[in-house]
Parts: sequence; structure tokens; C-alpha cells
Amino acid sequence: MVLFGLMFLAEAGDLYGLVLTLADPVPAADRFGITASAEVLRSTVLLVMALAVCFGALLALVGLLARMPALFHTSALVCAIGYLVYGLFQVAVGALQLGSSIVLVAGLIYVVLGGLAYGMYRSVY
Repeated sequence: MVLFGLMFLAEAGDLYGLVLTLADPVPAADRFGITASAEVLRSTVLLVMALAVCFGALLALVGLLARMPALFHTSALVCAIGYLVYGLFQVAVGALQLGSSIVLVAGLIYVVLGGLAYGMYRSVY
């Protein structure tokens, strides 16, 4: 339960940051050396994936607390796949578009979190 609770909180914070970036994309675009429209596109894609991860983690937590295995398994799988796709997207963008090792490492961390979520999906009955 703690793992999915922390995943939910982390993604909620990430969502907040992405909304702030979308409100004013110029500073983030300048920091990464890309255009504002490219940053808007990147942040929008990340926002959609972060929503999937956030709601997946929240519903997995609800499924555990309510002792609803079907809800937990479906939501945990959504969370795991969301983290994996989010992480792979960050790795690709960090390596190919931004040339940023920080974004690349962050993407790898998301892939690891996706693996943890998948492990929890497989281990909890």
C-alpha cells in the first residue's frame, strides 16, 4: 500500500509541475534549448502519461484498501505500463531531442518504478 501511495503522491507532484510548465513553457524550453511549441508537445504527452500513472496508482491503492483484487490488478497494471512508457519516452527524449543526461536518468528511474509496480502486480493476490 505504501508503494502505491508514494507513487500516487509523486505523480500528483509531477502533474502539478507539468501544468505549471504548460502555463509558461518558455523557461523550460530555454533550459532544454528547444522551442516553446516543442516543450508544450513534450509536456502534454508527459501529462497524459502521468495522469494514467497517477490514477492507476490511486485506484490500485483503493483496490488494496477495499480488498477488491480485480480493481487492484487492473490499476496496478495500468500504473506499471504507464511508468514503463513514461520512462521509455523520457529516455528517448533525453537522448535524442534534449541531449540531457538528467532527463535520461529520470527516465531510467521511471522504468525501474514501472518494474516495481509490475512486481507488486504479480505478487499481490
